[in-house]
Amino acid sequence: MERTVQTEKENEYRMQTAGNETRFRCLDIARGLGIMLVIVSHAHGLSSYLINFYIPIFFVISGFFYREGRSYREHIGKKAKRLLLPYFIYSFILLGIYVVLGRTMEETKFSLFGILYSRFCLYDMSTHTDNVFLFTVANGAMWYLTAFFVTSLIYHLVIDAALKCKRNLILILAALLAVTMLLAELPVLLPWSLDIACVGTIFMIAGTLLGRAGFYEKGCRLWQVLCVLAAYLLLSFCNPGINMSVREYGVYERWSVPFFVLIGITGSMLCIWTAQLLEKTRIGAAVEYIGKNTIILMAFHIFGLEVFHMIAGKVIHVEQLSGAAEFCYIIARVTASVCGCLLLGKGIDAVKRRCGKKKTER
Repeated sequence: MERTVQTEKENEYRMQTAGNETRFRCLDIARGLGIMLVIVSHAHGLSSYLINFYIPIFFVISGFFYREGRSYREHIGKKAKRLLLPYFIYSFILLGIYVVLGRTMEETKFSLFGILYSRFCLYDMSTHTDNVFLFTVANGAMWYLTAFFVTSLIYHLVIDAALKCKRNLILILAALLAVTMLLAELPVLLPWSLDIACVGTIFMIAGTLLGRAGFYEKGCRLWQVLCVLAAYLLLSFCNPGINMSVREYGVYERWSVPFFVLIGITGSMLCIWTAQLLEKTRIGAAVEYIGKNTIILMAFHIFGLEVFHMIAGKVIHVEQLSGAAEFCYIIARVTASVCGCLLLGKGIDAVKRRCGKKKTER
C-alpha cells in the first residue's frame, strides 16, 4: 500500500513537471536574483551573507527540473548543447576582442590555455600567494558553465539510484560529501572544476528533493522562514570565507564542507521564498527576464563592467568617489552591463532564428 501511494505521488509529480516549466516563475526570479548578486559582487563586492548561496542556488534550481525517462546520453547531450557550446563560442569571442585590442601572441596563448583549463586560477588561493590567474579576457565567471556540465555528468549517473530509496540516497550523499572533503585540500585547482563537482551534485539532488516535496508550490509560514534564516545567518557567521569558484568552503578547511552544504541549501531556500514574494510584482517580472538570460550574463557581464569603468574613467575620477556618488556609480555600472548583455543576447537570438529559418527554407 505504501509503495502504491509513493508511485502515485511520483506519477503526479511527473505530470506536474513534464509540461510547462515556466509554471514556476519564482525559479527564474530566483535565478535572476542570483545572477544580479554575482554581478554586483564583481562590480563592487558584497557582504558574505549575500554571496554565500549565489552559486549553489543555480545548482539547486537545476535539480528541480530533472526529468525521468530520458537516457543518460540524452541528458548529457542536452547539457553539452546548453553549456559547452556557449562556453567555447563566447570565450573565443572575448579572446578575439582582446586580440584586436592588442594582445601579444604569448598573452593570447596563455588566455587560450585558461579557456581550455576553465578555472579562475591554478592554485589554492588560501595557500599560494604567487597564484597563476587563468581567466584573462574578462571571462572570470564562465568557470560556472564547465563546472555545471561536469557536475551534471555525476548527477545524472546517481540521481535515479538516489531516488529509489532512502538508503541509497544516504549512501550517495555520504559518498559525495566524503569525496568533496578529500579533494578540498589539493594544492592545485582541478580543470573544469572537477574537484567541486560532487558538492555541486549534492546541491542538485537537494533541488530535486525540494521539488518532489512540493517546496515550490507550498506557502511558507513565518516561523519556517525565521528558522531557516537563523540557521543560515548562524552558519555563515561560524564559517566565513566561502568562495565556491576557487574551492574555498570556509575556515575549517575540509571540515567546512558540511557547513557549506547547509549554508548553500538554506540560502537557496531563502532566495526562492524571496522570489515568491516578488512573483506578482513588476520588479519580479524584470528579474524573471534576467533569470532567463543567465548564460549570456555569466559570459559577458565582466567585460561590460570593464568597458563601463574604462569609459567612466575618462570622464570622472572613479577612485575618488564615495558615499552617494559611489553608490550611483555602482548602480549605473551594473545597469549598463546588464542591459548591454541582454541586448547582445537579443541580437544572438535574432541571428539564431534567421539561421534556423534559412535551414528550413533549404
